[in-house]
Amino acid sequence: MSEWQQLVPSDLLPAEVKTRNSNNNLDVALFNGRYYLAFRTAPTHFASRKTKMYIVSSADLQTWQFEQEIEHGYDLREPRFLVHDGKLFFYYFEGGKNPFGFEPRHVWMKEYQPATGWKASHNIGLDGFVPWRFRTRNDTIYLSAYYGKNLYSAGHQADLRLFTSTNGYQWNPLTDHAQCIAENAEEGEFIFDKQGNLWGTVRLESQGALIVTADHDDLGNWCTNSTKYKYDSALMFAQGDDIYVVSRRNVDGEMGKAPEKLGQNTKEKYNLIRYWLTTKKTALFKLNKDNMELEHLLDFPSTGDTAFPGIAQIDERTFLLLNYSSNIQDKNRNWFSGQVGKTYIYWTILKLDGS
Repeated sequence: MSEWQQLVPSDLLPAEVKTRNSNNNLDVALFNGRYYLAFRTAPTHFASRKTKMYIVSSADLQTWQFEQEIEHGYDLREPRFLVHDGKLFFYYFEGGKNPFGFEPRHVWMKEYQPATGWKASHNIGLDGFVPWRFRTRNDTIYLSAYYGKNLYSAGHQADLRLFTSTNGYQWNPLTDHAQCIAENAEEGEFIFDKQGNLWGTVRLESQGALIVTADHDDLGNWCTNSTKYKYDSALMFAQGDDIYVVSRRNVDGEMGKAPEKLGQNTKEKYNLIRYWLTTKKTALFKLNKDNMELEHLLDFPSTGDTAFPGIAQIDERTFLLLNYSSNIQDKNRNWFSGQVGKTYIYWTILKLDGS
């Protein structure tokens, strides 16, 4: 890696960008020789009507141009770029205003064309769903999304599924059934290998995670392997036949550490509170396809509230990687203290040796 450099906030950003304390959810894309970066800025990590999203672009990572400011009077999260058919698409979801609630409302998109610029935001009709990742295979776009309304309520029925589109505007479910109905299944990250097979991860909020795969001829039916380790904000990328994951790592270890004598509901609350009050790192993992497990390779400079990475491939082995974190020059702090404090966006150039 090159040395991690702070971009948000910094003097490199255009004057139109007005950042607040919390700078986190982000994505990046390389389109027509320019890097496009989107990020959320708000008073804290938690939902706020004061949230804004900014899109900026640069050809050299040093001189940044203002593209868009997005504000709805509601929380905004999960920025996602998609390059398809010579166009750049940008997606995000609108949440609520309650800092103690998770209230997904609408999924929006904006299209950018070099000749005409950015179009107005368009509701893609997936109200209540939270978009997680867009991938293309042949001429089809795939979107993983999970139904987020009442996510933390008793009896919530998970509905994590793939949607497909050919134009970026109209979306249809891949199958009649959800791809994952495990309790509290969220953040369905996925990628296609060279043969078109699907590999992915699913976060299970109070339990850990699933590692998933599906055959290229049957993408709607996922095979799963459960793990007690939780992988928040997972981002998958490939180099050759190898698949890597950048994700939040719980330094405390396995998710489920509640005493056995506790009831199931109490166990889940215990695990979530413990998770909130322990140290996190943004880490690099490699997918072991044979045993469907993630192998920890290294931790990136990170502490406190951290891990919502974005990546853009520069050449066969070189990637631009961005991530957010509490101040990486400070001592380690727990996740909750970072969520109510300041967070920053950093970048590095990551180079991988081929196998």
